Amino acid sequence: MGKEKTNNRDIEKLKDDISLEEAEPKRKRLLQVLVLFLIGGIIISLGVYLRWDKRIIGIGVFLFGIVSQGWSSLVALLGGIPVVGSIIVRFLALPLLFLVNGIGNLLSFIAIKMGYKKEIMDTKLLAWTFAGGLLIGFIIGGLI
Repeated sequence: MGKEKTNNRDIEKLKDDISLEEAEPKRKRLLQVLVLFLIGGIIISLGVYLRWDKRIIGIGVFLFGIVSQGWSSLVALLGGIPVVGSIIVRFLALPLLFLVNGIGNLLSFIAIKMGYKKEIMDTKLLAWTFAGGLLIGFIIGGLI
């Protein structure tokens, strides 16, 4: 009889520890991710349009990456789809990076041939700053 009471107490304790009411709905999280991406895009677009210094845009993107954890949230939402989620995440991970990088290099080559050397260097620096900010933000966000 004593073992049953212990099991019941353990079960009650687990029920208190695991509260489904605290779980955040997926729609709300998806909306947050979309809003964060929209804000990030607006910051970058505004910075380029107003010709802000590259360092200011880079610092802004770095801070945005730390605070938002946007990519990790998007990948987590995609990975949460029951059957195809993990397949989508695996498909998007490395091949998409290679594809985007290849297209960027091809367009850079064409632009350099057309005489836009300085602009290409500025764009590449901004892209590396953005990627570094996202990477560092993802790492720091995982540690916090």
